[in-house]
Amino acid sequence: MCKKLQVFVSSTYLDLIDERQKAVEGILRAGHIPAGMELFIPANKNQWTIIEKWIKESDILMLILGGKYGSIEPRSGKSYTQLEYEFALKNGIPVFAVVLNEQYLANKKSLNINLKVYEHEVDSHNIDKYATFKELVTSNLVSFVQDINQISTEVTLALNEFMKNDEKEYNFKGWIRGTKKFKDLLQVENGKNKILELDESLLDKIIILIEEGNFISQIETIALQRSYVHEGREIEELLYFAEKPSTHFYNKDVQRLFEKIIEKLNKYFYFISVNFFTLRGTLGDRKYLYPDLNDNFGFVDDEKRLKYQKYYKELNDITNETIEEIKILFVIQDLFCIINTIRK
Repeated sequence: MCKKLQVFVSSTYLDLIDERQKAVEGILRAGHIPAGMELFIPANKNQWTIIEKWIKESDILMLILGGKYGSIEPRSGKSYTQLEYEFALKNGIPVFAVVLNEQYLANKKSLNINLKVYEHEVDSHNIDKYATFKELVTSNLVSFVQDINQISTEVTLALNEFMKNDEKEYNFKGWIRGTKKFKDLLQVENGKNKILELDESLLDKIIILIEEGNFISQIETIALQRSYVHEGREIEELLYFAEKPSTHFYNKDVQRLFEKIIEKLNKYFYFISVNFFTLRGTLGDRKYLYPDLNDNFGFVDDEKRLKYQKYYKELNDITNETIEEIKILFVIQDLFCIINTIRK
């Protein structure tokens, strides 16, 4: 079995929710396991004690550094983000950082002027501490990004590089450990095992709908043939299922990813509904991309030909994007299988 790394995701929270989701996508696409403290801290436990356990049991700490220093831990006077990063370094946990460059932060601020993006916007700001922390971060392995879509790619590339150098440099333990200490973290605590079981059950239902509808093959065939007969009904069934109140994951990151997949399927279903038409003069219900055109360019002018090519490119783009999102669910299902193996 291919080794799966546990990646602890560290960042300030409210200002970087979308960026964390992109990082989680990158981790899952690379076939590894994300861990984030907003998912794991029970109310009756000391926060830093739990953080220490999760970082020690992780293979890599991945930091997303924006323009803020973060919440302060009272005793040290440092931000939790800095403490997490320094704790990983102290304990020999490899670190990797995605740093949002100045252009990224400026664009983010322009999109939501009420969002506090920079440290100087915080009431009790720590500009000097932020600068010192950023200097430490950029002295280690780091990738600067200018666009949110770069994050998942950079994370995936970094993890692939870590895995390439695993045997000669890192010797990662990976997720399948079986150590008592790691099992202890998965014992029933505030009903955590029950929540995992509920999430796993819901995911199984969704995977069954996807497999029975043969989504990936169906979507690929539509792109290849640029036509279809009665396609999309299975996708419509999943979209309807996703709207039910019971269709909700307790794991926040999994829920966000599922919402993104549903959003992508909605976009795909809308695209084929709007841009595929029944060809005049044909029998049956076969629909084609763009009316009266398809592959026969013999009776159309350049303007129509270019318009068709534009639609075809959009079809290919949305096909690839949708399939990538669907595949993430299968990676998550694999994750639940690993958790079950450990619990046994």
